[in-house]
This record gives sequence, C-alpha cells and structure tokens, in this order.
Amino acid sequence: MKFRKLVNIVLVVLALGIAIIIARDFVMNRAGKVIENPYAFDVSEYAKVSADEILYEEEKVLQLRVVEPKGIAFHQGTLFVIADSSLLQMNLQGQLLKETKMEASPTAIAVDDLVWLGMKNQVVCLNFDGQEVERWENYGDRSVITSLAVSPDFVFVADAGNRLVYQCKKNGELVRQIGEKNEQKAVPGFVVPSPYFDIALSEEGYLWAVNPGRHSLENFNAEGALRTSWTSSSVKTEGFSGCCNPAHMTMMSENAFVTSEKGIVRVKIYDQHGKYQGVVAAPNQFEEVAHAPDVCVDENGRVILLDFDRKQVRIFKPKERGNS
Repeated sequence: MKFRKLVNIVLVVLALGIAIIIARDFVMNRAGKVIENPYAFDVSEYAKVSADEILYEEEKVLQLRVVEPKGIAFHQGTLFVIADSSLLQMNLQGQLLKETKMEASPTAIAVDDLVWLGMKNQVVCLNFDGQEVERWENYGDRSVITSLAVSPDFVFVADAGNRLVYQCKKNGELVRQIGEKNEQKAVPGFVVPSPYFDIALSEEGYLWAVNPGRHSLENFNAEGALRTSWTSSSVKTEGFSGCCNPAHMTMMSENAFVTSEKGIVRVKIYDQHGKYQGVVAAPNQFEEVAHAPDVCVDENGRVILLDFDRKQVRIFKPKERGNS
C-alpha cells in the first residue's frame, strides 16, 4: 500500500515537472517571437560584392505604371515592355509611345522588324502598330513559353513546361525540337524545376539556352546538336547557386553573357567562354526579398533591367576606368 502511494507521488511530481517545462517553453517561444534556427544556412556573407568587382553604375530609372511587369526587349532605340495584358513601347526617356492591349498576359517577348510574343502556350506576332500578323497553333496545356529569340529566318521558342526549345520558321512551321535528351548527340536534356528557362542567339546566330537545373549555358549548332557548354556552380559571386539559375540571360557584343539570378539576386557579366568578368548590379541594389530582373542590352553596351518588385526599368552603363 505504501509502495503504491510512493509511486503515485512520483507520477504526480513527474506530471507537474513536465507541465512546468511545457509552460516555460510556450512562454519563451510564444507566437510572434522569432526563433533562431540553428540549422539555417546563412547566405548573407555571399551577398557581399567587393567594389572592384562592380563594373557598371546605374544611369537612369524609368518608373512603370503597371501592376505586373513580365518581360523586356530593346530594338533600335525603343524599349518594349510586356506588363499586365499589354505591350508597351517606350523611348529611353520613359515616354510611352504606344500601348497595345492583349487578350491575355504575355509571358515572353522578342523583337526584330516585328514583335514576337509568347502567350503561355502560343506565339503571337504583331507589327509595331499593334496589328496581329501571325498566330501559331498552341503547344498544348503543359506548355509554358518563357523566352523567345529571333533570327532573320527562324524563331526559337523556349518551353519550360515541356523542357524543350522549338526552332520554327516565321510562319510557325516547326523545323526541329532542341534539347531532348539524346546520348548519340551528347545532349543531356534540360532540367527546368521552375518556370525560368531563357534563350538567346550569338552574333553568328547560334542558339544559347540556359539549363537552369544544371547551372549551365548550352550552345547548339544549326542541326540542333550540342556544340559546347559552360557551367559555374557556386554560392560565391562568380557562380550560380540554388535550384535553378541563371533565371534570365541575354547576350551582348563579342558574345558576352549578361545573367540574372534569383535567390541571391544579382546581375553579372561573363565572357564568351563563360569566364566571370564582374557585376552589373549587386544584391544590395534590390529589395531585401526580390525577384531576378529580366535583362536586355542596347547598342551602346548598357544593360537594361526590368525590376519586377519596384516596377521599374533600370539602365546601367559601364563605369569609366578608375571610377569605383
């Protein structure tokens, strides 16, 4: 009998002790209190960029009066911005030259003597007056068109949903699919975990495509076979990190690359061989939580960013030598 009483007393004491511990833990970690995660990976150190790595300076900011900017292109002195359900044509002073309303929100843009628009799973072509010239058959429900590139003879369509690039004649006729995994042609296949899948053309007209899941850029010949590629996978400034980077890419003179990254948001320059050259815009030049800006370039070597968070077109010019 005494033993049972002793056991009951011990159980009561244990229950009270557990209740006290739970109450103390609740008070210390009550709702609204930030709890430090001992396993969190701190990337703040890698967001720092030394001054001598920054090759560009911001020259001009154009504020957009839109809700959701989507993409940007530059052609012969004019900026072409897709936003909401519209195509905007602007000069470099920010003056709106023309606005064309669309039936849906465009997802990609490229410009030559016509304006080529991705409309999720379909390509639409307009003249500069906003009149429809071409509308191709859609690529299916799974298709998500994220980028377009145009040459004198072809339009290249990056489809993140199907993880392919379509090479098409300008009437929409499919010439070939590029990027399917093919061991005979040494094509590893595109790894596209999220809707970031960008393409551009070299000065010679060869296709370059971001393979974001591999942190690489891949170059294809006229027959769609892989010619060459380069990879830079690192959390440091000179590399790409995260699940899928670079998010956006364009090419400038001498086949140099301009890349834009998400996660640690930054815009950088690489030479034609993929060698890191420096930074256009560092992480501290964007919002604390930001999206990777879309990028294009003008004929004077300026890099033009579409800042999705600030809803701005931001123009960066090369720094003068010795100006840090």
